[in-house]
Amino acid sequence: MNHTVRIAAALYKDVRSLVMETELLRVTIAPEFGSKIASLVHKRTGYECLYQLPGKEFRKAGYGAPYGEGEVSGFDEMFPTISECYCDVAPWKGTLMPDHGEVWGIPWKYEVSAGSVRLWVHGVRFPYVLSKQISFAAPNTLLLQYRAENTSAYPFPAMWAAHPLFNTTQGSRIILPKSVHNIMNTVPGPALGEYGASLDYPLARTAEGREWDLSRVGPEQGRLFFKYFSMDKLDAGFAILHDLKSRETVAMSWPVEQVSYLGMWVNEGGWADQYNVAPEPCTAPFDRWDVARLWGRLPVVPAFGYLQWQLRLTVDLASDPCGVDQNGAIEQRA
Repeated sequence: MNHTVRIAAALYKDVRSLVMETELLRVTIAPEFGSKIASLVHKRTGYECLYQLPGKEFRKAGYGAPYGEGEVSGFDEMFPTISECYCDVAPWKGTLMPDHGEVWGIPWKYEVSAGSVRLWVHGVRFPYVLSKQISFAAPNTLLLQYRAENTSAYPFPAMWAAHPLFNTTQGSRIILPKSVHNIMNTVPGPALGEYGASLDYPLARTAEGREWDLSRVGPEQGRLFFKYFSMDKLDAGFAILHDLKSRETVAMSWPVEQVSYLGMWVNEGGWADQYNVAPEPCTAPFDRWDVARLWGRLPVVPAFGYLQWQLRLTVDLASDPCGVDQNGAIEQRA
């Protein structure tokens, strides 16, 4: 499909940014702050898809800071871990891996070409280069192409996860592949119970006898938050958020051969007074690097080698979405 892409320098709050636009999407990127996709606007309706932190100043967190001290909004990258932990393999054994990984809070280099932006960053405590090319597969579909390169002579186990905080509304649908039926709770709390609890999806019954429909977003007044992972490899790579009233639909899609798992963070007003949902396509089904390795689920970037994967992000109006095709288009029931 032919489409025109405009790219220009701009400001997001008080930091330098790049704006990429088609006739249907406006995307704002903050290269100096983890290459964060700070804003994603559906121009057809004016809808801001990504959660925005209030205030006119960008919250600037230093390297290795807890993620909550930064600009907790938009779409960040998490690599080579999600939760803070220590590396336990040579030659990096004992090295602390920062919360939400190394790359979300440090500057990325970038170059602009016709219709795309390439961004890359070097590891600080570990020998890798993580890069992504951002372009448009269609006027309403953003394409992100990733490459993790190991610059050392030793295999480097590492995990990647997307971290997009999407705006949502009460009763919005969460539509996941049918292979998501065996999930593990990874945030202990009043919603899904203790850490490590094995639950069913979409109807999860906890050990305390509570039942939750995880395919619907609950009320903000509930003051709950929770996270779970699909423990089985996916048979299809997509996650859809659908507002029944406005028909606003945001879909993420990816190849399951490279990105085999999915985490779901749901914040119904319980953490930092935020109300958002974060589907997290990921290469390992745990927040902690060390736990994923112990379970044998942690990918390895070969010595002097690389891994590649991609992600599509599509925004549209839909009445009854049910899936995403290989080009990122949202499929609907007839």
